[in-house]
Amino acid sequence: MATIEQLSSALINADRAGDVEAARALAAEISRMRAAPQPSALTTTPTKPAPSEPVDSRDNWMGSVDTFMRGAADTMSFGLADEIAAGGDALFNPIFGTGHDGGSISERYDRNLKAERETDELDSKNRMAERLTGQILGGVGGGVGLARNGLSATTNAINAGKGLAGVSKAAAVEGAILGGAQGFGSGEGLDGRLGGAATGIGLGTVMGGALPSVATAVSGAVKGATAPFVAPFRPEAYTNKAMRTYLQRSGKTPEQITSIMRLAAEDGQPMYTMADAMGNAGQRALVPVTRTPNDARQEVSEFLVRRQMGQPQRLANALAEGFEAPQTSDRVTRALTDARDVEADALYTAARRNAGAVNATPILDRIDETLSPGVNRVVSPRDNIGNDTIEGALARVRRMISDGNSQVTDFNALFRVKLDLDDMIARADAQGAGNRAHYLTQVKREVDRALEDASPAFRSANDTFATRSRVIDSVAEGQAAKSGRIRAEDSIDRFNSMTPDQQQAFRAGYVDPIIADIESHAMGPATNRARSLTTPKYEQEFQAFAAPGRAEQLGNRIGRESRMFETSNAALGNSRTADNLGDIDDMANFDPAVLSNLLQGNFPQAALAGARQAFAAGKGLPPRVVERVGRQLIETDPEKALQALTRVRGQQVSRDQLRAMILASMLQNANAGTARLP
Repeated sequence: MATIEQLSSALINADRAGDVEAARALAAEISRMRAAPQPSALTTTPTKPAPSEPVDSRDNWMGSVDTFMRGAADTMSFGLADEIAAGGDALFNPIFGTGHDGGSISERYDRNLKAERETDELDSKNRMAERLTGQILGGVGGGVGLARNGLSATTNAINAGKGLAGVSKAAAVEGAILGGAQGFGSGEGLDGRLGGAATGIGLGTVMGGALPSVATAVSGAVKGATAPFVAPFRPEAYTNKAMRTYLQRSGKTPEQITSIMRLAAEDGQPMYTMADAMGNAGQRALVPVTRTPNDARQEVSEFLVRRQMGQPQRLANALAEGFEAPQTSDRVTRALTDARDVEADALYTAARRNAGAVNATPILDRIDETLSPGVNRVVSPRDNIGNDTIEGALARVRRMISDGNSQVTDFNALFRVKLDLDDMIARADAQGAGNRAHYLTQVKREVDRALEDASPAFRSANDTFATRSRVIDSVAEGQAAKSGRIRAEDSIDRFNSMTPDQQQAFRAGYVDPIIADIESHAMGPATNRARSLTTPKYEQEFQAFAAPGRAEQLGNRIGRESRMFETSNAALGNSRTADNLGDIDDMANFDPAVLSNLLQGNFPQAALAGARQAFAAGKGLPPRVVERVGRQLIETDPEKALQALTRVRGQQVSRDQLRAMILASMLQNANAGTARLP
């Protein structure tokens, strides 16, 4: 039978819970017991008290709700809910009459704390489900609150895209903090609290560090077990999951990937795909598409082969545009020569029209330095040995200018001598007679001086002709600079010293043999013609020789061609063993081990072999998912790619946030439990 003290405590709890009926019943019972006569001490017959439990005034729906709330507050406050409630009641007792009375705030606090813990103990015995549910949901709420407010190290690590090691490290730190707080709050007395904090820190660190790995392992096991059965019926969801993985591995955002695709299209490479823009992650993602049987296999393979076959034309076009050299060097030379000759004819015609008499004496003096002319031949006659070719050539020129008694004074006559002298020099060069050409060139200079002295316009015409000739010569210089025997530094210095017209002619001569080399390479999807353009020499020279404002674009186009080849080679190149095994497995459609066990009557082993085959298939992506992934990876429209990747990223963010909240909640609950271990 309950004592008056026990009924008084129950009355207080009923009053606090707002249960008026229970409070009245308890008050009446207390009054009745106090009014009843007390048993006499002289009574000889002993009475055996009947065992009974204290009356639980909270055994109703309101008590269950309060128990749930108290459990939630317990975990959310790191075990300090009873102290907080006791302190509040003690503080406001003089004003609102809350809690137990006492002479001091310390006395009131001790009485209130005792009552709070008695209530918690009673709830743990009689309403364990409600209290435990509240504690669990309180831990969930606390974890979600920490995650949403950026206070969870685990959540921050997940949102930052860190791997399992980074998340585990953050979870260990967070576990230590939460475990220490729970242990400190759940202890009693200074020693108890410090001991609880130490225990909580140790266990929280261990459990926090292990929780992400355990959660990942369990999640992977569940997904691996369900994938073979679910993926064929939900290909879109598993496609998005695969694309999330590839997007994360690429290290790029959807905006960065689509920006790369847009720039490629603007530079004349609209065939640049999402897989190319993703880099190695996208290239490796195409391997299962082209190496396993699926409906997109032929489509993707043909696209990659067809694209690679067009690489020579794209590279030739990129080089021609980058150097602003759409014509071959031969055509450029012919065009420049024709333009020079037309201009020279007009200028020399004007020079002859306004010319005066010419003085040929300096010309004859230059020739006579080599020959023994006129009177010297009479005074000192020579033998009958014939002239050498140099003497013969010079003698012929002398005869065109003077007969020994008179000399040419007409400008036009001497100009014709100049033209004939030009032809003689050209023939000597063609025949390899360099010395003869040297002596004739010396005479030609004297002829030019005589003509220039007789006509100022001729001097201007000569200068113009020489300038145009140097431009034409720059084409040949550009062709020579392409050779590996010419240092890039020397070629760049020479190029920088040229005039703009000479530089453009140099570009035409430089890039023409490079384009010819690219176009002459063997055709085939396994040939990367862009590779030869990425040598250190070309990298330096392209930056220096490209047309103004075209160097960066040219480098980007060549780089993309290399990337597109890498994508094609990763998907289609190397050994064909994987292709053959995939085709054989696709055609077989059964595991020989299954058939063998069935024929032998070993049905359990047959079932196990079949299950192994099914789950082995589940490790990868089913064909319906693979074909969807393949078609997305070869998407060339930047807008469609952005739409698909943005959707995938949004789902990834939501999944990461949910995962972070779950881990934070699990961490909160785990530490709340470990902190209460004895």
